Amino acid sequence: MKKMYIISILVIIVDRIAKILVENLLDGKVLNVIKNFFYLTCVRNEGAAFSILESKVMLLIILSILALIFLIYYVTKKDKNGIGYFFLIGGIVGNLIDRIFLGYVIDFIGFNIFKYSFPIFNIADIFIVLGAIFVIFEKEKK
Repeated sequence: MKKMYIISILVIIVDRIAKILVENLLDGKVLNVIKNFFYLTCVRNEGAAFSILESKVMLLIILSILALIFLIYYVTKKDKNGIGYFFLIGGIVGNLIDRIFLGYVIDFIGFNIFKYSFPIFNIADIFIVLGAIFVIFEKEKK
């Protein structure tokens, strides 16, 4: 079980390093990686996914902490060791660090798909989504 928490820590470290690099190198700039499709930028998001609950930072901090308490309790008491739970924990902590210390989350990955600008996101968001998908599929297997 302790080895699985290392996955969460690695997610947090990779997310933090990426956000620091993006904030220092791309603040106010756009780097087109694949023209008209994939780009990197630096956006300060005071909300949650798709900027919902914008400017409700304290509420989002409280909800994140409650989610972490539930996840850690569930993983510990139910002896769950699926990687999805640890992806979720790492992703939630990654964004929580931003909210607590910065008052916003740093988002930087953007896609234009069929002329639609998909909402900009970050590495922690990727692991939250992957974690949720893995947890859902783990439940369906049983």
